[in-house]
Amino acid sequence: MIKAKSVKCRALLAIIPLFVAVSLSFQNNAVLTRTFTQPVYDTDKFSINIPAGWGHHTQMLNGFKIFFMNAPPSDGFSPNLNILTESTQGLTNAQYIHISKEHMKQNNFVIDAEGEFQANGIKGVYFSSKFDYQGRKLSSKSYNFIKGGLAYVITGTCLPGQAGAFRPIFDKTVKSFKVK
Repeated sequence: MIKAKSVKCRALLAIIPLFVAVSLSFQNNAVLTRTFTQPVYDTDKFSINIPAGWGHHTQMLNGFKIFFMNAPPSDGFSPNLNILTESTQGLTNAQYIHISKEHMKQNNFVIDAEGEFQANGIKGVYFSSKFDYQGRKLSSKSYNFIKGGLAYVITGTCLPGQAGAFRPIFDKTVKSFKVK
């Protein structure tokens, strides 16, 4: 049986990127090429590089501490990455991933690709998807890593037309992810 907190968390994954985008002003219409410098977000559980020029902050949401990284607004939307860490509550990797995918489908995410992904020696899986939020089509890529009973869920969200420019940035950023 799945515990309520775990199910609630997956519901947050569908909504979190949107909180960030909606709260930002929409000014810049050009998708810019991003380069990496050394800004790093470092916690007792993980570290990750922050793309140059991106804002970042940590926020508590429904009892979860979530780290957000935001690109400058482009085409009325701020592409973003967020990181949520939660207990797998004793689920195996396969069970946790299955539940995550089912929850995405229940929230009208259309999964269009999935596969394996690796970051600094830790293997994970990703799902790319499209979904509608308040009449707006969005594209997301969720990277799921599980280690030591903790799930590290990193979700990148952008407009479908921005995916070609931002998914490589999402991939590069996630490849810098290190579990401690």
